[in-house]
Amino acid sequence: MEKYIDVMKRTIELSVTCLEGLEHIKVKLNEGRFEETIQLMNDVVTAFSKMESSIQPIFHTLPSNEIQPLTHSLINAFENAVTAYEQGQAGKVKEIFQFTLLPAYKKWKVEVEKVFHPYLIS
Repeated sequence: MEKYIDVMKRTIELSVTCLEGLEHIKVKLNEGRFEETIQLMNDVVTAFSKMESSIQPIFHTLPSNEIQPLTHSLINAFENAVTAYEQGQAGKVKEIFQFTLLPAYKKWKVEVEKVFHPYLIS
């Protein structure tokens, strides 16, 4: 497990940054500044993808947890948001952020932190 400690630390750090990005996007969407959020959304999706792929090898060594099902829900939320972005549906993006994407991301982040925490406190 020692070889994964750095991946766990970096995942938690990046998850905080991504949450800040998502919350910033939500503020901009609420201000009606849809176009300004596109690049940041792209960056957040890319960062999440990197986190998700880097923790995949760890799953078989972790105790029972909800990371994988929460990851699948979060990927669905990201896909729905990206589709709405591609279609220029600012209102739908805003709705997805408020009711699906942010809640799913926060649940995923809490679960990752909870599962990784015992390995990082030593």
